[in-house]
Amino acid sequence: MVGVLFTWIHSLVYGGGDLSNDGASFMLEGKYLNQVFHESWIDYLKLLTGWGANDALIQKYLYMTEYWSTGNLTIINDSKNIVRIHSIIHFFSFDNSSVHLAVFCLVSLFATVHLYKAIEGFSALPKALIFWSIALFPSVIFWTSSMLKEPFMFLGLGLLLRAILAHSSAIKRALFGLIGFILLLSFKPYILICLLIGLTVMVIHYYVFNEKWVYTCGTVITFILCFSLIPSKPSKWTIHHLSRKQFDFINVGKGGLHVLSDTCFYYFQPHQYKHLTFNKSHVELIKPTRAYIVHFGSTKQPKSILLSPRGEQWRISYFKSGCSSYIPVTPLNDSWLQLAINIPEALRNSVLRPFPNDNGSFLKHFGFIENIGFLLMVCFTLIYRRTLITDQRKALVLLMGFSVVLFLLIGWITPVLGAIVRYRFPAQLAVLLCCLILVDPLKIRWKKKNMR
Repeated sequence: MVGVLFTWIHSLVYGGGDLSNDGASFMLEGKYLNQVFHESWIDYLKLLTGWGANDALIQKYLYMTEYWSTGNLTIINDSKNIVRIHSIIHFFSFDNSSVHLAVFCLVSLFATVHLYKAIEGFSALPKALIFWSIALFPSVIFWTSSMLKEPFMFLGLGLLLRAILAHSSAIKRALFGLIGFILLLSFKPYILICLLIGLTVMVIHYYVFNEKWVYTCGTVITFILCFSLIPSKPSKWTIHHLSRKQFDFINVGKGGLHVLSDTCFYYFQPHQYKHLTFNKSHVELIKPTRAYIVHFGSTKQPKSILLSPRGEQWRISYFKSGCSSYIPVTPLNDSWLQLAINIPEALRNSVLRPFPNDNGSFLKHFGFIENIGFLLMVCFTLIYRRTLITDQRKALVLLMGFSVVLFLLIGWITPVLGAIVRYRFPAQLAVLLCCLILVDPLKIRWKKKNMR
């Protein structure tokens, strides 16, 4: 039911939005890939596995696709992986989107079961309440009832948390951990990174410093300072990658025009369109203006350049209006200091927004209402919290570390409220799991008894 609702919203309400067509595009490109099998099953296997695939095969079979190749801005092209999944489903779906949706929703149901198994032994609440709290959490059920990457990311997160937290056989934990690791790496690598950071903090806190928060925090802060202040390739690559991701998100949020010149792409912002003349698939500069030089599919730093009219016509490569829910964010500009300064802004945007007065459609009010409920849930848990044993505290540190890092990452680089609401649900889910572990049902019963 929620999957049908999701499809309806993104088909009718957001027919031209930046997130609306992803599911349909993934399914269509999966169909193109599936058709390769009927021409050459060997070429299909090469494209499906990535072993032996090359540009010639892509040009031969998948030249019409949009998501199959996005350059090297990401180490792993997770869009390709979701297209691969759709291509396999096409063997028995016969192009029926309902079959694809049903498969993805079934995957999400498996994920819910594994998350439930991961924390059922840490919570004092009734088991049915734990399961349905996870399954019916608004953002979780909405974004995982789709034909996007989220269902498989959700399953990977559930499997990996079960491997880390649940008390089961070593073989079962190793199997769950391996599959979960591969799924997260394949569909949302940044979720895996955030989880590994949370796991590292947990290991330092409990196995190195024996639950001494002063030593743990001091070690983490010292490592961050050394990593950011001492010049090194990993340090420069990290802050540059975050800055470039933010730059690209801002461009998508504001909207803009990418045109292809002989050697690079020029990027123009909407307020600069008055300096251009549009001729079907080409544009020509009529007044001097500044633009960004962007090397598409590259992590090179965009450079500002002053362009003058020379009678050249550039082919339009990417042309899009801005997102209605765009919000301004402070540019990072490859600066670790600016990254630290932006922490309050990042947490405000990723945890508390959307506000009622923010830009966007009427759906922002649902996000605002969910945030109110989310904060009330946290306050309720703090009032009725219980004393935890060591294993429960370990789980709490892991989940809270994961959620804080993910909230920060989203807030730093994402200037579109619709995208923030979509990307942050794993962090909200981690906080929900913390609440399920922390709350004491005996205190609630005692309070009700006294009120009577």
